[in-house]
Amino acid sequence: MNKQLSIYLDILRFCAAIMVFISHVPSFSGGWLWQFSGLGHEAVVIFFVLSGFVIAYVVFEKEESALQYVTNRVSRIYSVAIPALIITVLLYYVGKQIDKSAFIILDERLQNPVWTIISALSFTNQSWIASPTFLNLPYWSLGYEVLYYAFFGILMYMKGRTKIAFLCILALIMGPSILLYLPIWFFGVICFKNLHAIKLTFKASLLIYLVSIGGFITVSIKSVQLFINTSFQNIIGSQIYEVLLEPADKFASDYILAIFVSIHIFSSFHLAVNSKFCMITKKLESIIRELSSHTFSLYLMHMPLLYFISIIVPYESNQLVNLLFCWLFIPFIIYLLSSLIEKNKYRLKKSVKNYLNNSLFLIR
Repeated sequence: MNKQLSIYLDILRFCAAIMVFISHVPSFSGGWLWQFSGLGHEAVVIFFVLSGFVIAYVVFEKEESALQYVTNRVSRIYSVAIPALIITVLLYYVGKQIDKSAFIILDERLQNPVWTIISALSFTNQSWIASPTFLNLPYWSLGYEVLYYAFFGILMYMKGRTKIAFLCILALIMGPSILLYLPIWFFGVICFKNLHAIKLTFKASLLIYLVSIGGFITVSIKSVQLFINTSFQNIIGSQIYEVLLEPADKFASDYILAIFVSIHIFSSFHLAVNSKFCMITKKLESIIRELSSHTFSLYLMHMPLLYFISIIVPYESNQLVNLLFCWLFIPFIIYLLSSLIEKNKYRLKKSVKNYLNNSLFLIR
C-alpha cells in the first residue's frame, strides 16, 4: 500500500473514532458541545468501508495465509473486546450498587445477562435479535464486522461445497440486518481491487476528493437522510423494515454514505500518487500511527466509562469536574489501557497461532 495513503487512512480512522466519541459525550456532560454530536452512526459506516479495504489489502497484497488471517483477526478483536467487556460488566454492576435507578432505560432493553455476555463474545449480539451489551452501546457494530471477517475468510480460503455450506450457515447466523450491510463492507474490498483500474490526473483526483467530502457531509444531514430513507421505503414498501434491527433501518442513506467513503479513499490514493499528498515528517507520522493504534480501544471503552462518570460525578452536581472527566480523563485512561492491551496482543496472537497449529482446525 502506498505509504501516504496508509498514513491518510490512519488519520481517517482516528477521525472516525473521535466522531463516535464526540457524538456520545454531550449526553453525559450537560449537552456541552452538542453541536458536534450526531455523527456516530456515520462514523461506523466509515469504519465498515475502511475495514473491507484493509482486509482486502492484507489478503490480496500482503497475501496472508488462512492461518495468519484467522490469527490476526482473532488476536486483534479479542485483545480489545475482552477487556472492554470486563470493564463494561464491572462498571454496570458497580454503577447499579451506587444508584439502582441509574440504568432503568437501558435495563428495559437488556436480555438475560448470561446470554448478553455469550452473544457479545460470540459476536451474535445483532443476529436476528438485538442484544445490547450492558452499557456498551457501540459494541453492536462488532456483531456486524466480525461476521464479515468470517464471511470473507470463508470466501477466500475455503473451496467447493465446503465453502458454499459454510457461507450459507454463516448467512443464516447473520440474519437480514447484517446481510443487508455486507455490501457496504464489500465497497471497501471493491475500492482496493480497483485502485489501479483508472488513472486519474491530479486535478481529477482533487475534484473527486472534494466532491466525496461534500457528498458525505450532505448525506450526513438528518433531514437528507430522512428524505432518502422515507423515499426508498415508499418505493420498496415497509415489509422489509419490519424484520430489520434498529441500526439497519437507515440502510438506504448508509449505502450512499459508503459510496462516498469509497470514492474518497479511491481519490486519496490517486492524490497520493500524483502529488505530495499527506507527505509529513517522521515525527508527525509516528504521532498519527500512535493515535490510530488506540482508536479501537477508544471506540469500545468510552461509553461504559461515560455512564459510570455520569453516576459518580453527574454534570448537575459539579460541572467542571464532570467536563474534565468526560472530555479529558476518559481518553487518557483509555490511552493507558490501550497501551497495556497492545503489549498483550502479541502474547494472545502467539497463543492463538499455537492453538491453531496444534489443533485439527478447518483452516489447516
